[in-house]
Amino acid sequence: MKGYWLLVCVIVAAGLAPAAERRDPPARPPSTPDPRPAEVNLRHTVTVEVVRKTKDAVVNISATKIVQRRVSPFGNDPFFRPFDMGEIANVPADSLGSGFLIHPDGYVVTNHHVVDRARAVKVELADGRKLPAELISSDPDADLAILKIDSDKPLPVIELGDSSDLMIGEPVIAVGNPLGFSHSVSTGIVSAIHRDLKDDEGRVMLSDLVQTDAAINPGNSGGPLLNAYGQVVGINTAIRGDAQNIGFAIQVNRLRDLIPELMNPRQVRKLDVPIHLVERRTLVPPATVTARIFLAGDKGQEVREIDGRRPLNIVDAYATLLRLRPAQSQVVIRLADGSERRIAVKPAPLPSTVVEARNRLGVVVEQVTPMLAEKYGLSSEDGLLITEILRNSAAATAGLKPGDIIVMLGIPRSDGRGGLRSLMYRVSTLDDFGGLLEQLAEKSRRLRLGFVRGDRMGYTTVELP
Repeated sequence: MKGYWLLVCVIVAAGLAPAAERRDPPARPPSTPDPRPAEVNLRHTVTVEVVRKTKDAVVNISATKIVQRRVSPFGNDPFFRPFDMGEIANVPADSLGSGFLIHPDGYVVTNHHVVDRARAVKVELADGRKLPAELISSDPDADLAILKIDSDKPLPVIELGDSSDLMIGEPVIAVGNPLGFSHSVSTGIVSAIHRDLKDDEGRVMLSDLVQTDAAINPGNSGGPLLNAYGQVVGINTAIRGDAQNIGFAIQVNRLRDLIPELMNPRQVRKLDVPIHLVERRTLVPPATVTARIFLAGDKGQEVREIDGRRPLNIVDAYATLLRLRPAQSQVVIRLADGSERRIAVKPAPLPSTVVEARNRLGVVVEQVTPMLAEKYGLSSEDGLLITEILRNSAAATAGLKPGDIIVMLGIPRSDGRGGLRSLMYRVSTLDDFGGLLEQLAEKSRRLRLGFVRGDRMGYTTVELP
């Protein structure tokens, strides 16, 4: 009992203690920093930051091509599929790929094989817009192509990096449209550099590639391979079907070096602008790339402005030249030393084959491409489209008409029975036609032409003047 009363007295005494002894410590002044560590968002990784930075400039590409397929008379009935019945027919087929914007004017980079033989190309932006694309240029050997889309406002772009100092093991991020799953992201590392991709016979198809273990699948082709700073260091292009975790990308420096050819006004706008620009890059680690533009040549001078605009890089320089129109007679180049050069702008001269066709046959021709075939509703994707027939010309006398497609050329010979037999040669390109026209015209003043009109094949004999 004595212990009990002692405990009660202790509790009462504690309750009667002065209030000051039980108060919480005074609050810190507002200016005093909180000693507790700030909360770290572990989910906000480098990959998340890169994707946020670049996602709006990555695009999905769909290309419609004409392919040969067997058309079954029984439609899609699965019972008859194993029998491989039906006729071979040309049917449209869609293929998917990826790309990315490199200039606010709407220039898109992708792979050549994504748009090769495409009759129509559409580009889907991150905001859901699907825009028709024009094929500006393509390099099959480098497997690179440039598309152009039109928008009512400047488009977001991805910064081009420099691939000259890629390190084996450094992290990379691939973004694209694999298997139709748009804007998919995969991560990995640079597995190797300076790889060559060979065919089954050992011939090099693509050289000096970046190898990565970032997941790259069909549909990723043409999409960007990004470094940890969100810069493009490669263009995804190929996978090994017999291996896992092995993908390849074209070095971005290959793209930068080819821009003067891929965006040449002579090829793209049919304008002759007699200057050649080159880019000299300076790389300050870890990822600061500065570019200066020079006139090509041993004494090339640095270019400060093109038509009043300071070029940011080689893409920007040639995008400025591509804004020129035939009505503009000159472009003003301001150099680093303060001097100016006024470069005359004029229509590019016609190819010699086009000139020969006009002079000898009296036709104006244009090489047929799949996109041109789609535009004019043509059945053939090869040959030379006749766009104009000169009055009283050899072609007019032979009955040719605008819209006909020249697909064969030869020399008519008598078969000994009052008829004609001809050794005909296939014509697919301007080069084909030019070489044959020159050779055959030396042997005969009469030529036999095979042409497509609508969906029918026809032949006629042309008397050269």
